[in-house]
Amino acid sequence: MNPGKLNTRVIIKQFNNSSDGYGGVTNTLTTYSTIWANVKQIDGEKSSKYGQRETKTNVELLCRAETIDQLPGEYVFQIDGSSDNYRINNVFESEFKYITKITGTKIE
Repeated sequence: MNPGKLNTRVIIKQFNNSSDGYGGVTNTLTTYSTIWANVKQIDGEKSSKYGQRETKTNVELLCRAETIDQLPGEYVFQIDGSSDNYRINNVFESEFKYITKITGTKIE
């Protein structure tokens, strides 16, 4: 892995439940970790569902191995400079190339 290609800061966020003070629970995002990665948009799809257009954009992150621990539960990532959140679909750690590949889908 060429370290010069890890040129985009990515913020890993975690869903946390907290009390809203009225007996209910609110779901908030908090920063779990910040990593440097090579970001690629690998594909996208537009479709119509119930009369509304839906766009799915899939993104691949390549970062150093063991940059993040195992991610139990629901996590999302945000590319620095963007307000879009991406749901993490898969995390694959390769010992051969010493990289971690994370794939995610943009949340609309």
